[in-house]
Amino acid sequence: MALPWNKNQKHYFHSCLNTDNYDKRQFENLLSVAPKIRETEAKGESVFPGYINFMGDQWSALYKGQPQINPEAGGKAALHRPLIQKMMISEDYQKLREQTTLDDFSAAIGTLSISQTMIKFIEERKKNDEQLKEMQKQQEQLQQQIRQNQQSIQKREQQGKKSTTTQQEKSKKLADLLNELQQHMGQQLANNIDMSQMLSQAAQDANSTKQGIEDLISGTQAGSGAAEMKKIPLRQQLELAEVLKKDRVVRKVAEWAGRFKAIARKKQKSKHVASVEREGIIQGNDPELLLPTELAMLNNPSTKLDFYRRFTEKQTLQYAPQGKDSAGKGPIVLCLDQSGSMDDQKEQAAGFALAIAMIARRQHRDFAYIPFASKTGKTLIFPKGKIPVEGIIEIATSFLDGGTNFEQPLREAIKIVENRERFKNADVIFVTDGSAHLNDEFLNNYHEKKKKLDFKCMGCVLGSSSGHEVEKFTDEWFAVTDLIKAAEDSAVFQI
Repeated sequence: MALPWNKNQKHYFHSCLNTDNYDKRQFENLLSVAPKIRETEAKGESVFPGYINFMGDQWSALYKGQPQINPEAGGKAALHRPLIQKMMISEDYQKLREQTTLDDFSAAIGTLSISQTMIKFIEERKKNDEQLKEMQKQQEQLQQQIRQNQQSIQKREQQGKKSTTTQQEKSKKLADLLNELQQHMGQQLANNIDMSQMLSQAAQDANSTKQGIEDLISGTQAGSGAAEMKKIPLRQQLELAEVLKKDRVVRKVAEWAGRFKAIARKKQKSKHVASVEREGIIQGNDPELLLPTELAMLNNPSTKLDFYRRFTEKQTLQYAPQGKDSAGKGPIVLCLDQSGSMDDQKEQAAGFALAIAMIARRQHRDFAYIPFASKTGKTLIFPKGKIPVEGIIEIATSFLDGGTNFEQPLREAIKIVENRERFKNADVIFVTDGSAHLNDEFLNNYHEKKKKLDFKCMGCVLGSSSGHEVEKFTDEWFAVTDLIKAAEDSAVFQI
């Protein structure tokens, strides 16, 4: 269970870097939206006093433009300073910063990865390092003496008396001893840790997680995933990252979504060249229309911050779409088979659905998703093809199983087109690897409705199934071996 955020609990006060109040507030804001990072901080505190400060400095070292060790930092920053110093002189740290500098998401994932690995390392060292065990024992004794001395001072203050000179001197001496001991403990840990492996893993985690999210949410223009991420609150980015980490199926869906979207981009580009005239360049923040030069600035660490500023203020340069392709496009309704025979390609199917949604979003078309087996699943409606994080997770993780029924999804498609004004003149895509009988009464009624509502239906039959039944209710249909061939060889991605 995720720990709730309570701003009255702990704060990132003690830094060994050149941090300021803004940096500290930024990290505490991250804690407020990231349950997994709060959970890790709480676990770290149990093995390493002041872990919130250690995590805060990890994040600052990854995120800040020019982080530096503050030579005057002492006190509670002394314990973790040797570890931060060792981290910052590593070549792998510099490589990691290429991903994390001024990138709040990558810095958060990097911090989480380092912190989790560090906790395991500290726990292991405390079990096996006799010198560290002795230091920990001394630390606990000093902390107990400090508490007792403080209680004596408080007791005198309650009596209206000032603390004695002896008590004041004792406070300072104990604090100095604890500070010196903690520096030795931090140095002992730093001397035995392999930072290279830890930072390399953090870089891999940050890169793979960000790539997975970009594959799930990216648009039809290559490289637009990073810009799309900026439109999603950090809280939701981190929620999706946690789902990706925990759920193998979602990771596979992300991979397939990336592959299908790459195919869709090529299909849409060839269609675009044939039918669209882009007239002029304007300012805006549509990731789908950004100039290649703007995407290059996004991927350059030295210009990334300027890009984000201009993107947020709608000052990035983009194409102004004009011409025939932007007119007369109806909504898209996808009926996707989720019967038992589709189980071995369910991740592909979810990635395929997200690629269709990407096309809808690019063309500002409403999108309806109807999964079906022996019955229909939960119908999802996405205005203008914009799928929120919870919608992506729903598509990626839900699978019906069971038999095959064509009538129910077709009825649901008609219901959507008939009852929702926005779905008039829709394009229905029907994808299946099976066959199901449709009686004449249903077909007659279906075709009457289809003519009245003026929607088109494209069928895609996978594998060895006959297209005989699909042919009865579609305007055109394709027989392909699998979803990859459906994407590459049929007209589905040119809709």
